[in-house]
Amino acid sequence: MAISPQQPVGKKPDDPTAIVDDVTCSLRATAEELVPWFLEQMPLMYFQDTDRNTQLAHLRSIIAAKASGRPIELTQRSEDGSEWTFMRPRDYPGILAEVMAELPLGTLRAAKIHTADDGNLVLDTFIFGEAPAFSPEDPDHIAKVEETISYAAEHLPELSEQEVRDFFSRCSEDYILTVTPLRMVKHWSLFHQLSGTDGTSVALERESDLSLSRIVVAVSNSTRRTMLQRIATRLSKSRINIHRAYLDSISDGENGWISLVGCVVQGPDGGPIDPHSRLWDEVRRDLLRLKWYDPRVVKLGYAKPEVGLEKAEIVIALLDLAYQSLVKINPYAFNPDRMETLAHENLDITVAIADLFRARFNPDVTLGERSFAEQVAVLHEDIDSQVDLEDARTVLHRLVKAVVAVRRTNLFLEDRYALSMRIDPAILTTDERAETPFGVFFVHGRDLNGFHVRFRDIARGGVRAIHPRGREEHAREQERLYDEAYNLAFAQQLKNKDIPEGGAKAAILVHPRGRVSRSVKAFVDSLLDLITPDEQTTSRIVDRLGHDELLYLGPDENITPELIEWIVDRAHRRGYPMPTALMSSKPGAGINHKEYGVTSEGVVVFLDTMLRARGIDPSTTRFTVKMTGGPDGDVGGNGIRIMIREYGDNVSFVGIADGSGCGEDPDGLNHAELLRLVEEELPIAEFDRTRLGPRGRIVSIEDEDGFHLRNSMHNRVVSDAFVPCGGRPATIHGGNWKAFLRENGAPSSPIIIEGANLFLTPDARRELSNAGVVILKDSSANKCGVICSSFEIGACMLLDETEFMAIKETFVAQVLERLRALARAEAELLVRLHQHHPQAPLPEMSVRISHIMKRTADAVAAGWDTMDDQQISELRQLVLDHLPPILVETAGDRLWTQLPPAYLAWMMAKSLAARIVYREGFEYLETMEDGDLDDIALRYLDLEQERSTLAEAVLDSPMEDKARIAALLRNAGIFSTMGRRDQQ
Repeated sequence: MAISPQQPVGKKPDDPTAIVDDVTCSLRATAEELVPWFLEQMPLMYFQDTDRNTQLAHLRSIIAAKASGRPIELTQRSEDGSEWTFMRPRDYPGILAEVMAELPLGTLRAAKIHTADDGNLVLDTFIFGEAPAFSPEDPDHIAKVEETISYAAEHLPELSEQEVRDFFSRCSEDYILTVTPLRMVKHWSLFHQLSGTDGTSVALERESDLSLSRIVVAVSNSTRRTMLQRIATRLSKSRINIHRAYLDSISDGENGWISLVGCVVQGPDGGPIDPHSRLWDEVRRDLLRLKWYDPRVVKLGYAKPEVGLEKAEIVIALLDLAYQSLVKINPYAFNPDRMETLAHENLDITVAIADLFRARFNPDVTLGERSFAEQVAVLHEDIDSQVDLEDARTVLHRLVKAVVAVRRTNLFLEDRYALSMRIDPAILTTDERAETPFGVFFVHGRDLNGFHVRFRDIARGGVRAIHPRGREEHAREQERLYDEAYNLAFAQQLKNKDIPEGGAKAAILVHPRGRVSRSVKAFVDSLLDLITPDEQTTSRIVDRLGHDELLYLGPDENITPELIEWIVDRAHRRGYPMPTALMSSKPGAGINHKEYGVTSEGVVVFLDTMLRARGIDPSTTRFTVKMTGGPDGDVGGNGIRIMIREYGDNVSFVGIADGSGCGEDPDGLNHAELLRLVEEELPIAEFDRTRLGPRGRIVSIEDEDGFHLRNSMHNRVVSDAFVPCGGRPATIHGGNWKAFLRENGAPSSPIIIEGANLFLTPDARRELSNAGVVILKDSSANKCGVICSSFEIGACMLLDETEFMAIKETFVAQVLERLRALARAEAELLVRLHQHHPQAPLPEMSVRISHIMKRTADAVAAGWDTMDDQQISELRQLVLDHLPPILVETAGDRLWTQLPPAYLAWMMAKSLAARIVYREGFEYLETMEDGDLDDIALRYLDLEQERSTLAEAVLDSPMEDKARIAALLRNAGIFSTMGRRDQQ
């Protein structure tokens, strides 16, 4: 404050008028100097973007600071906190990123960044919250629409009036009132290009001021604040100065939103950016990838300029891949953080490994095999001679081996979503993973790592997304990520005995801060990079595998119907052959598993068969069931619905646990209330407590001791059968299986039907079986889901969408009938085996069934080229018997022309193996050598046909009891007479 010179110091002023005059004069003098400068130096867009009252508020703040002799280091906040304005006295590269670091948490809706032409003021405004939408009744909105329609008609005639109106209907009021027709037309082109994807587009334009350039980045479904901050930081790393910037969002309907970031910039030399320069090539490539870089990649790439983002991504990905084998050696010495530290401490060698990876797969200048081998040898020598710490040498050697194991990568696709690699599975083989898969894909991306594992070239299995709540849980899941994919794929290999496809599984681990939908999209799109035949894609991929690959996916944990539809649409956009065959359980032209309960239909058949084998007729006798997996889940909810449909009041649900809590009632939970939860897709904690019986209770995980009660329900509650339909793998394991037993040593449930995969570990199954529990293993009990997917994908390969929808109702009914029949065939075989070998654990029987069916099918497939026309003709009949009749009828001859030959061959081989084993058992076949199995199987087919012919002859004869004799001929074992017939 200025003090009048007449007023003695230390005495309170007594003349307020004089003080007012002094302050006014000071402010006026400053304003007279500052206002003309402000009006001259602030860019035109500032005045277009900012209303007059806000301009005056900015000026008053600047004038007050200047008059007080202070730098313009000001931050203004609106009363409700929805608008923040930062004023800074100097412009330099990186200032926007610095300012954004000071912003509060919240949804950033828009940003307007303006810099004075002389660089002496930066004025950045950030607006939080949801913006008012376009209003077709608002006169200002109507005027902007009409103005843009006129402009588009003249400058972009392919943009129709309706498309302009549709575009504006997706925009916020903020955007509508500030965008120019020229800018809107350009934004429409970017929006049209990205709509329905999760991609990024980057454009570089010259400004009317020839010293400036405009960079426009359009990004689908990216957090607006994070994206603006990442763009600002990346540009600052190349000393590109942002003079103005804008952030807007446009609705993309069900697919989410598209953010538009526009930056008016100067290059490091103070001029515009040359679109043909190396600088722009590097910046553009990184801007396309910014949304998808993991935070660890950004941290390393920016901390070490000699590394950069691309090499940092390679390093982090290779470390995460190597971790999956090193963790088996020593999980403490080789944890992810320490491995990164060891790699950073030996950065020269680490960067050389990344350079080798780039050189091996650079499509422009590809490193030859001989040169590659020489460089690998040099790297191993350098590691041994230059690195002192043994653990560091182990990590670096493993990184080199990981590079050697890669067969394809999408590294050089500039619009990729993540970094994917097709690798040699041998690099991940350990004593615990004895059987080497056919193929493995590894994907590393923002907040995700994922594996796709398959045990046959033609293989099927679901995609699951694992999303831990916290860092500790994430660390545990990361440690076993490949094991989960491997074990699930191996279990699927055992399960897929009735269908052409072998076993596969994909497991995606999403960081607690990550988004599941973004991670699943990145994972699947990066797989497509390596398997689509699209020429534009394959031209940028160096193939060291040597053959094309087809993948068949399905839904698993956290895969929603919306993601299923996105995956199919994306496969179509990417040029993948038969895109509808990539993903099963489609809600439209497919069979949605949850809608039809396909897995649960089989689970209930296995339960029914085992109850009857133990003397409980569920159609006439009350029985009790406990379940994990709630009424809102696929297998659990449909299991409840089907059991009530089949058994009515005879089924009593005495315990149900899911992620929300648990419900328990020894008298049975109310059926009507359970069905309500199933219909409304609500978890068990939402059970209406007024519908509980006098001994019932509902416990939420939010209640005291809720976690313990939920997690122990499957052990505590006593029931006739336990049906795990949800829960993490290895919930019951070798260290806790005794908790399933009661105090007297008897099991809390004498029957376990594994509706969920890997709920029990092998050692837990063995110990519980020895304790008297009859366990029907997951590879048997829940196999119907994948069988249904196989039927669906077969139909997708044969029919177009219109044809499929025309027969869908009949097709689904026939599929469900086939599922129940295949489930009952295996369940009854297991019952027979248990009766003959009561001491042998049934899970071992399930495994033996799968192994012998696999061996038999492999033998038949291996002998395919030596078969004569008669044998092939007989095998073709197996295709007709396997598929639902309506599909055979509709597809006609396309069965033999549109299904891939390998797929047909496996369908015949697997169908024959299943037919033999379900009828005859496996013990005779187990005694055969692999080389003899194909001959035995084909002769079996001949004998089966002979039996059928004899049965028909008996039925046509006049003998007594001919129907009974014919039935005996058809159903009696064939192996028992095969040897005798051969001797005749």
